[in-house]
Amino acid sequence: MNTSVIYRFFVVLLTVFCTLHTYGQKKAKLTAEEKEKIKNSKVLVVRYEAPPLSFMTPKDAAGAGLIASATKSDVVENRERFRYYPSARLQKKVDSLFRAEDLITEVEIKDDAYEFMMPAKLKDLDRHKDVDADYIMEIIVPLMGWRATYGVTKWRTYHLNLGVEVRIIRKSDMAMVWKNNVGYGGYNDKNMRFHITELEEGGKELIDSKLNVMVLESSRKLVEDYVKAKK
Repeated sequence: MNTSVIYRFFVVLLTVFCTLHTYGQKKAKLTAEEKEKIKNSKVLVVRYEAPPLSFMTPKDAAGAGLIASATKSDVVENRERFRYYPSARLQKKVDSLFRAEDLITEVEIKDDAYEFMMPAKLKDLDRHKDVDADYIMEIIVPLMGWRATYGVTKWRTYHLNLGVEVRIIRKSDMAMVWKNNVGYGGYNDKNMRFHITELEEGGKELIDSKLNVMVLESSRKLVEDYVKAKK
């Protein structure tokens, strides 16, 4: 066999091995028995910092300055972005609803958020190796999961959307026993719609109140999906 072919073969093999080692994620089934263990075991609920609210802003168009001024969600000069911290609200709401439904009983909340991470980095679970819990429930708002967008022809009418991912990790072997993604809001939800002029007065409060609704409904959907989930 040609030496260059052999070399390329081993390079490919090494790449595959490194990829599996780095990004591999052990998975387990969420059986009825596993749910019962989760219910009667210590669960640590953690969150990852959510990205700032992402506003679609038409370049050099009227309204860009208004969005930045009213919400501070755009980068403008040296001003800090206004943060709504959706993952912190989700952490509390998911925890309370799971306990209310008697799905988890012994719960601890990790107050400090992990830094925001992209999906590839989230697969490395070494951060949980010293956790004193039987299961870890992670609350994640992915990149572009917290957005205000507009339609092609109606850029002054915005639609809020919140995307949420929840993972439950079994500490004993770091296996992921459940993963689910839900979203709330978007173009078809009139309650999450607002006109750019509504940001002129009380813009922060407007978005804040809509976020509370999205957090509640997303958390309810997560509980519903967990109850239905079975393998």
